[in-house]
Amino acid sequence: MKNYKIKKLSEVKKEKLIEFYLKVFKNRDERLINNFDWCYRVGYKNLEPIIVEIDNKIIGHAGLIPVELKVNGENKLAIWFTDFAILPEFQGKGYGKILTKEWMKICPLQITFCNKYSLKIFKKFEWKENFNFHRTIIPINYFKFIPIIRDFNIFNLNKKIQGLFIKKIYDHSKFKEISTVEKKISHLVSLENKKNINEKTHVIRNEDWFEWRLIKCPYKANLHFFEYESDVLIANIFKKKNLKIMKLIYFSSYNNIELFRLLKLWCLQNDIDYIWSMENKKFSSNKNYSFFLKKRTNFAFYSDDNSINNFFKSDINFQAIDSDSDFNYL
Repeated sequence: MKNYKIKKLSEVKKEKLIEFYLKVFKNRDERLINNFDWCYRVGYKNLEPIIVEIDNKIIGHAGLIPVELKVNGENKLAIWFTDFAILPEFQGKGYGKILTKEWMKICPLQITFCNKYSLKIFKKFEWKENFNFHRTIIPINYFKFIPIIRDFNIFNLNKKIQGLFIKKIYDHSKFKEISTVEKKISHLVSLENKKNINEKTHVIRNEDWFEWRLIKCPYKANLHFFEYESDVLIANIFKKKNLKIMKLIYFSSYNNIELFRLLKLWCLQNDIDYIWSMENKKFSSNKNYSFFLKKRTNFAFYSDDNSINNFFKSDINFQAIDSDSDFNYL
C-alpha cells in the first residue's frame, strides 16, 4: 500500500476536487462542482467531508451532511454518510476501509441511506440497520407506462379521459401553491414543533436548518410548496428521460388525506408523470395511495451508545429532505 494522506475538503484545491468529481460522480458532477459547500453543509459545526490522497492526487472521497437530532430529550450532532467513492484502479486495496475509519472519527453518531453493497461494508464496522424505510412511486400519467399507448403518443386521449374525472383544482380554495417560502419558515418551524411533541427521536428542523435547506438551495426554482389547512408539502419537480417527476421531499403531516388527494389532481393538470417519495412505513401515507410501487431503502447507523442505537432501531421520521436522496440523482 502506497503512502497516503487524509485531508479535509477545505485543504484541497478546487481544481483537484473538480477533476475527481468528473471521474466518479458523472451523474451529478456539475451540481457538486458548483454547489459542494451547500451539498455538504460545509462549515456547520466545523464539519466537512474528507478525501484520501496519494502522490498529490485524490483517489477517494467521503462526503457528509451534518444534522442535529433530538434523542430522548437530548440534542445530538450526527452526520449523514454520502458520496463515498474510490477511484476504480485503487479499489480492493484497503483504501476504502481506511477512509471509512477516518470518516467515522469525525462525529460519534453516523447515519446513512445506502444500497445493499454499502450496507455489507458498514456492517463490518458494526453499523446497525433499520428496514422500515421504503421508496414509493405513484404513477399519475398511466399512458406513459403503457407501452402500446406510449409508442403511439396518444396524449390527447389521456387529456380527454382526465377531463371526465378530474374536478378543476381551482375549485378548492383551501389548497394553494405557496410562492414565497421565506414568509413560511416560522410556520414550518411551528409545525415541526407541534409534530415532534410526542416523538422521542426526531430531526431538529429549526430556522437555521430551513434557511440552509430551502432558502439557499441551488435548485430552489424546482421546489414547489403546497398548503392545505395549514399543513405543508414540499416537492422537487424535474424532468428525466422525457418524464416529468415530482419528488415529495417533505410532509408536515402524513394524516392529511385531502392534501394528498388534491396534490394528485394538481399533478394531473400539470402533466406530472409520476410521484416519488421516501418514508418510514411507521409514518407512511401509503394507505392514501390508489396505486403505487414500493421498494425498500436501507437505513444504517452507528453509535457506541446502545441506548441511541435502540432509538434508531425503532421509529424516526427521516424524509427525503434530510439526506441527499432529494438532490443526488436529479
